[in-house]
Amino acid sequence: MKRSAKSLGWMVGVALSLASAGAWAEEIIERVVCVVDDDAIFLSELERRARPFLAEIPAGLSAQQLAQRRTEVLRTALDRMLDDQLIRRAATRAHLTVSEDDVDEFIGRMATERGATPEQIYAALQQEGVSRTEYRSYMESEVLQLRVLQARVRGRINITDADLQQAYRRAVREAADQTVPTIAHVLVGVAEDSTPEQVAAARARALDVVRRARGGEDFGNLARQMSDDTASRESGGVLGEIQPGSLPEELDRAITALAVGGVSEPVQGPAGWHVLRLVSRRAVEPPPFASVRDRLYAALVNREMLRQRGIYLRELRRTVSIDDRLDATRAAAASPAR
Repeated sequence: MKRSAKSLGWMVGVALSLASAGAWAEEIIERVVCVVDDDAIFLSELERRARPFLAEIPAGLSAQQLAQRRTEVLRTALDRMLDDQLIRRAATRAHLTVSEDDVDEFIGRMATERGATPEQIYAALQQEGVSRTEYRSYMESEVLQLRVLQARVRGRINITDADLQQAYRRAVREAADQTVPTIAHVLVGVAEDSTPEQVAAARARALDVVRRARGGEDFGNLARQMSDDTASRESGGVLGEIQPGSLPEELDRAITALAVGGVSEPVQGPAGWHVLRLVSRRAVEPPPFASVRDRLYAALVNREMLRQRGIYLRELRRTVSIDDRLDATRAAAASPAR
């Protein structure tokens, strides 16, 4: 039977529509990176979750290095999204919820610990492409996870007095070689807008201080005469005891290398060139067990909670069907179209 041109055109149109629908469906399937039972996680969701960490990938990498780092970031983000899904299911079964006030309190506490305000945190994250809504969603997941772990895992943890004593003895052994140095310095200041010639001239002044101090001149007098640090100049440059890690790394390294009475080469710091003298070193006395018992207990609980969290999440994963398609999705995206 003959078909009219009109009917043939209609059939071709239907065929093209079906072909387009098939291609569209295939594209959507390729964008699914994981299926947990019947719940799909899409590549767009994953990339949105990983966006702050993708932005931290350094520039200048080769195409292969960039692809590898990107895959590593996406893999870590996907694992976290899987954990979030499993935790939410566990929370639903346990009738655990998180309110907006709970999220506010959690963010406020985190901001205080970092010496900031919640608004400052929101503003900083906004510059990294993370909206307030997204950040609050992440924090809601954090609070929910803490509640689930508290309900399901905390009971598995039993910290004994013997555990605390063992942790204390280990901390004492680790601190046995630690000392607290007393430092004096001469600062030859360098302004932020100094030219290379001015920086070099300041270093030459600092080298003159080194030469004179090592030649036997009194370091305190040199500090009073030549230091640009007005806070310590009148005391002969003495800064007092310096806790390890409290100074910029380059200054810490120079202090560590000094013997008592030794004078360093000029060390460049944020304010200029420093000439350092090690006045003395004091051995660190371990605090009494009773004064650190609570801190040791909290540290051991936190460490064990992390271990038990991993065990619990592995247990949850065994209760669901997980179809991980991330590697296949990335490979399909990298393959040239045929």
